[in-house]
Amino acid sequence: MVHEHERTPLRRGRMAGIVASVAAISAVMAGTAFAGSDMGSDQSGATGNAGASSGNINALVPALGFSPGNPNATADRVGPTGVKVPGRCPPTQAQVNAQVALKNANFPSGTDLDSRIQRFEKTLSAIQDLKCPAASTTLLGRLNSLTALRANANRDNILRGLGLNETPAG
Repeated sequence: MVHEHERTPLRRGRMAGIVASVAAISAVMAGTAFAGSDMGSDQSGATGNAGASSGNINALVPALGFSPGNPNATADRVGPTGVKVPGRCPPTQAQVNAQVALKNANFPSGTDLDSRIQRFEKTLSAIQDLKCPAASTTLLGRLNSLTALRANANRDNILRGLGLNETPAG
């Protein structure tokens, strides 16, 4: 047993991480998202790159852009980009949200371009951790449209008109 005076900041940080991990795993097992699963855009206008707590991660993880697969499927299906993907893919939004929360204690919440790109990259990584290809969602194409903005001198004006996880039209 660890006494209160023996707890170090590092140990308390690990404990918080364990609690967040348990919550994320529970959400996956229950097949539900964390409380407050507003998948719409966050219109708070927050900027910067502060990390997200598990309570608001659902609003920060980009929508997958394609209906979830059948977890019992054995055959492939055509994904949103016309490529064959496993029939079980993509996972549910709740599963992806939980995996993102599990892996990312500091999930970016800013409206700046780099925060947006990082959210898409981390979400794609979570999908791949769940054994589904990026082609089972529309995220890669949307990430590419964001990445292309890096070279656009007008990027700040373009981003200003978008919701938190919206991407510019091609």
